[in-house]
Amino acid sequence: MVKRSWVRRAFCIALLVLSPLISHAEDNLETKVKAAYLYHLLNYINWPVLPVDALHICVLGDDTLGAMLRELSDRKVKNLPLAIETDGTDKLTICQVVFISNRLANWQALLAKLGDSSLLTVGDPDDFAAQGGIVGFYALDGKIKLELNPQAAQRANLKISSKLLEMARIVSLP
Repeated sequence: MVKRSWVRRAFCIALLVLSPLISHAEDNLETKVKAAYLYHLLNYINWPVLPVDALHICVLGDDTLGAMLRELSDRKVKNLPLAIETDGTDKLTICQVVFISNRLANWQALLAKLGDSSLLTVGDPDDFAAQGGIVGFYALDGKIKLELNPQAAQRANLKISSKLLEMARIVSLP
């Protein structure tokens, strides 16, 4: 009886100690999935004009995603190397893509400020695409999925490949 009680206590203590690590691993996996999605979907977007030096991605509110994207910076998209910016909103003028995290305070105001600029706006706040973003990440049955707002893409003068449109849930502005 005493052994069982001790084993139960040890198991409970182990769960308490390990649960933050498990949660962190799940968050890390989710961030990796978002980084991979973001990297791959760039091939399915056409900009009216791209710079000659690099395709710049601004990451706002998620340093972990920025770090994971930096690991991909040796790869090319549209024959351009990737340049990842995480220094805040001052760099938005050089970026072609902006990722807006749900951790960013006042993300709606920033999205409204970006308006019709030719930026691919990607984010993970709830209803991001329905509120004017172009690509939103959402969770469904434990998986990360995409939602697209073709109206927002058209306003930004960006063209979304039909292949990407087939893979995503389509939303529109209210």
